[in-house]
Amino acid sequence: MMMPPIRATKAQHGYILVAAALLLTGFAWALFTLTNLARGTQQQTEIQHVADHTAAALGIIAARDLNFKAVTNRAMLANEVAIGQALALLSWYEMARMTSQRLAAYSAWIPYVNTVSAHLARTMQQLRVPITSGVNAYVRFQQIVIQGIEHAQWTFHQAAWLSSVMTAHHIAESSHLKLELFLLNHQTLIDLQTLWFRFQSRKGGTEAQQDYLRMVQDSRDGFTRARTYRWFDTGMIYAQKAGGTDAKARLGQVHWQSIDSLSLHQRALFWRIEHRLGGGGSFIGSRPPMSGRPAGFGDSYQRNRRASHEGARLARSSGGGHRIPRYYEINDARDTQITVVLRSHDGDLKWAASRAKVYFSRPQALWPRPEGMQERANLFNALWQSRLLAVPEYELLILASQVHSHSPRREEAI
Repeated sequence: MMMPPIRATKAQHGYILVAAALLLTGFAWALFTLTNLARGTQQQTEIQHVADHTAAALGIIAARDLNFKAVTNRAMLANEVAIGQALALLSWYEMARMTSQRLAAYSAWIPYVNTVSAHLARTMQQLRVPITSGVNAYVRFQQIVIQGIEHAQWTFHQAAWLSSVMTAHHIAESSHLKLELFLLNHQTLIDLQTLWFRFQSRKGGTEAQQDYLRMVQDSRDGFTRARTYRWFDTGMIYAQKAGGTDAKARLGQVHWQSIDSLSLHQRALFWRIEHRLGGGGSFIGSRPPMSGRPAGFGDSYQRNRRASHEGARLARSSGGGHRIPRYYEINDARDTQITVVLRSHDGDLKWAASRAKVYFSRPQALWPRPEGMQERANLFNALWQSRLLAVPEYELLILASQVHSHSPRREEAI
């Protein structure tokens, strides 16, 4: 016996339609929710990318600023040493000129030799004016260059800070999400002293001046530092060449002094006699010592006392001394960190934080130090780099509270 087909009533048809409508509505709501969630996640990712790019840009600017100062610090030292080299050449020339005159006088009675020695003495004398004028002009030029480098450092320091802020705002505002720069190394996150333009300072006191002169003295080449050796030694008689160029700090200025001397020495058991052949000197600022046996100058005063005094007395001046330049130096060896927070007001409040680390690195495999030690951070080697650094979770929690407490809606309510 066949069962009759089951037919739905009108009420049941209504229930089915309502259930279908609710199901479709649920699917639509779920789809809408997923779409909004995906859109919000995408926006959050974009904000994080923009924050990373901003922090990376600031890190690059900071590294370039520190590297520029390292290069210019070395340039100041190099130009300072160049002044000492020029004075060393002038001093050596003055000694050679005086020696040629004495040799011409001593050999005047020797046939043929007197002709050669007299011609040499005249040639050396004729070169005096162009050599002296050239050295004086060169010294003055180097002094101007040192002053220019000093001003360039200060100008670049100010420009780096201003351009970093402008760059951060430009990157944030160029995004289609209408972002704004909210925090830059906020005090509650990390001490502002670690920001790259704060953990360095422009040195110009007495201690910095002494450090500058010490670095200049240590940077002298072998010829500038000491020109001391013996030409010959027969036991009873020997010829001693001595000389050197030193830098002094006086009343905040750099004074260069150079001495060259050449003498014949006779020695016996209980006595020694020095016969001067030539002495020359040069200086800027103050004349070399004309008495006593001061240290330095390649031990010229100890080895050829009379010729050294003569050289100091006849020393040629190449102008006045120049002010010891002010230069930038880091206050300690800490790494500097730049924290950036961006936020968006397009709909719900969204924000992202990123951090760049600026650090000093001298790989031993590429540039090993002679003593094998690790070099600390400094502003005399352009080895500063930057990279992104993760922001710790506890700092993100602090940032979250600060971002929401200063949201536009909250400010309008207040």
